[in-house]
Amino acid sequence: MLMNAITQLDCAEEILGYHFTDSSLLQTALTHPSAAFSEDPGSSYERLEFLGDAILGMVVSRMIFKQFPLMDEGGMTRIKVSLVSGQQLSELAKQLGFVELISFGNSERGTGNRGLTSALEDIYEACVAALALDGGLDVAAAFIERTLGPLISEDMALEPTNPKSSLQEILQVHHVTPTYEVIKTEGPPHSRLFTVNVLANGVVIGQGSGHSKKDAEADAAAAALAQQAR
Repeated sequence: MLMNAITQLDCAEEILGYHFTDSSLLQTALTHPSAAFSEDPGSSYERLEFLGDAILGMVVSRMIFKQFPLMDEGGMTRIKVSLVSGQQLSELAKQLGFVELISFGNSERGTGNRGLTSALEDIYEACVAALALDGGLDVAAAFIERTLGPLISEDMALEPTNPKSSLQEILQVHHVTPTYEVIKTEGPPHSRLFTVNVLANGVVIGQGSGHSKKDAEADAAAAALAQQAR
C-alpha cells in the first residue's frame, strides 16, 4: 500500500466521520486476513465483520420499519436484502473511498486483488463494528443511516422477477450459497416433469417442479422465498 498507516487512518476517519479513541480498532477493521501478522482471528477484520453484520442488520431493519409503517414483512425483507447484499455494500464501500485504504498481504496482492469485491463488503461491516465498539451503537447507526439510508427505495419491496437471484441475495447475507438437486424425473421424454429441491447448508428450504430443470429450480427458489418471508 502506498500510504502510511497514519494517513490511512486519517482518511478512514474522514470517511467515517468519527475520530477514534482506540485507533487499533480502526486499523484492524482495515486489515485483510492476508496481511495479518499471526493466526489470531482478531488480527484482521474477520471478527469485527461478524459483529458488524449483526449491527448492520438491526439498524437497517429499524430504518425500514420506521420509513414504511404500512409495509408487510415480506416487503421489508426484500428491501433489507437489497440494501445489505454483498454487491451493494461492496459498491458503496468503493464509492466511499475504501479501496486504497485496505491493508492487503503479499499473497493477496499477487492475485491482482482478486478478492477486492468481497473485501470491500467485509471492510464496511468491520468499520461498523469498530465504530460501535469505540463510540457506541448510536455512532455506528449514524454512519449506516448516512451512507445506506439514501439508498432505501420502496421499489426494492416489489416481488422479485428472478427467484433464483433473489434467493441467492438473501442467503448471501448469511454467507450461504444455495444448491439445487433433481430428486425426481417423471413423464415421457417429450414431456418430462422435474422435481427439484433447493438446499442451504445441506438443508432443504424449498421444492419445486417444472417441465425443464431451469423452471423447476426457479419454482423451488420461489417456494423458498415464500418460506423466508413468513
